[in-house]
Amino acid sequence: MNETQPDQFKRSTNVLATSVAFTSLIGVEDVVRDNLKISHNSLYSHNVWDKSKEYPDLDPSSVILRFSRLVFDDGTDITAPSKSHYLRPVKEYIYSMLFDPPSYPPKWSTICALFHKGVSKLVVWMDRNGFYKFSDLGPSDVATFLEEMASVPTPKGTSITNRTLRSRLIGLNWLYEQSPKLEDGLSCDPFIDYGSISQWSNKCSEVNVPRRENRTAEMPDSVAKELFNLALEDLTIADTLEKIAEARAVYKPIYKTSAYKKIALNPFPWDLFGLDSPFQVKELETRLIAASYIVIGMLTGMRWHEICAIKSERSNNWIERTIIHEGLERKFFFVKSSTKKLQNSPTAYTWQTVPIVRTALEAAEKGLARRRKTGTFLFPSGQNVGRRQSDTAIGDILRRFVKLHNVRYENSLWPLATHQFRKKFARIMTKKGLSIRALQDQLKHFDIEMTRGYGDMNLYLELQHEKFCVSSEQYEELLAHQSIVIGGGADEIRQYQKQFLGMTRDDRVAFLQELPKAALIEQMDDGLCMYRSAKALCGGDRAACRPADCNNSIIPAAGKRRTYAWRNHENHRLLEFFKGEPLKVAYLQSRLAELAKLLAQLDRAEKGLE
Repeated sequence: MNETQPDQFKRSTNVLATSVAFTSLIGVEDVVRDNLKISHNSLYSHNVWDKSKEYPDLDPSSVILRFSRLVFDDGTDITAPSKSHYLRPVKEYIYSMLFDPPSYPPKWSTICALFHKGVSKLVVWMDRNGFYKFSDLGPSDVATFLEEMASVPTPKGTSITNRTLRSRLIGLNWLYEQSPKLEDGLSCDPFIDYGSISQWSNKCSEVNVPRRENRTAEMPDSVAKELFNLALEDLTIADTLEKIAEARAVYKPIYKTSAYKKIALNPFPWDLFGLDSPFQVKELETRLIAASYIVIGMLTGMRWHEICAIKSERSNNWIERTIIHEGLERKFFFVKSSTKKLQNSPTAYTWQTVPIVRTALEAAEKGLARRRKTGTFLFPSGQNVGRRQSDTAIGDILRRFVKLHNVRYENSLWPLATHQFRKKFARIMTKKGLSIRALQDQLKHFDIEMTRGYGDMNLYLELQHEKFCVSSEQYEELLAHQSIVIGGGADEIRQYQKQFLGMTRDDRVAFLQELPKAALIEQMDDGLCMYRSAKALCGGDRAACRPADCNNSIIPAAGKRRTYAWRNHENHRLLEFFKGEPLKVAYLQSRLAELAKLLAQLDRAEKGLE
């Protein structure tokens, strides 16, 4: 406990919860621990830590951690009195992840989802082998544990891949990193002999799946076409459901009682709608959900949770923008939803699409109104009022759609999954010529390298071959002619120029062929960009280019002084003109600072020639 806390607080037996958050629980008494507020709904002493109040936009199941998920070989879980010696350090570890997290802190929903993985598997193994504390484990014990985890067969008897192994023990690396903050932690790094959990999984697996290789089955064009056409036809179900809802709203049953049973004298005319009973209404709603999902997924590339997070039309889920360019009016269409991939909490974004998607949105709005009740989600849950569809439910609905319509490929029902629509959208857009950067924005990827794996690989390779040729020519121009360059990447190019001078002709050819593999060169406003995501200061956004500092930036110096001098003069003039508008002033000052750096680099480069 913090030594500045008064003694009476340390010895307190007060049962009232305290909102004090300690960065470490080392030395904190049990009575104080038990009454710490973990969340609005939970105390430290509880065996369910519920943060659904703190994350109202996330599904409750994804932000509730149940310690009872950690189950031992004898059938008891970690909350049983006989397992209290394990519950204490595990709770302390989870607490540290909340209030003093590791250097790259995971989201709370990630901690909840992975609770039954690495640390839990280690605790079960400790119980099986008679260890009571994390600190009792030595390097040989941890090595034995890793060896056993690497040899456990998969449920289906398939090859053990590096992804399988990493999934089994993910989170174990956090336990070691957090150990100095715990009363009982690991004294040795589990992966010290391998470098990281990823390298361990690569070395110990039977099959290595490359980082960018996707294991989702590729949806054939014939299947995609059939699914899309069937989905368009099933969108008309919304009209039937709306008519049923209208008829049921005015229907007033008349009953008579016979043998203690109520019998309707005027039963609802289900046959008028082609149905035999009210149970078939649910089947129609399920078909409509699948149809709407297929159309939206195929034409936006949204993830399943982003589609399921779309709100009803009163939240303006459809946006149209009109742009006039060179006298021509063009309309652009967007779906509005939120994603939880880019930030800790769901964040609003838009996805560009085509008008037919609005038909799917309207069909879901109209046909699923009965299910929606008081909720706001376009795709409401059939179980929990006010909640959205879950990923498990969506997957089941899509598979039932395939079975109902007998969608086959090579004589077998197609194993449809939500992520296949995202991959198919990416390939369609790549074939249509959409750039990788634009595709990255649409798919909401942090790293453009992730996006590269989503395009049609054959087509992508053809396009890349041309870019390789152009980049090789640009490198040759820079190196062979010993061009003077400035920009953040100038020092790197100068090193290349020195290497190039000392090479034989054949070595130069090989060198020029290798350089584009590390970084393709693209034309920018201020020169050239040998784009590498790890070194980019712009995050892939051209508008945020910082050529003076970014290591990717190369600017041939010839003729730049007049250009920069003119820009400098114009920006100073604009600075005076907009002096009453602070945002514009801040932007112009940042541009002037960038120009000053480039001019200084130009001065140094020119002096180097004297």
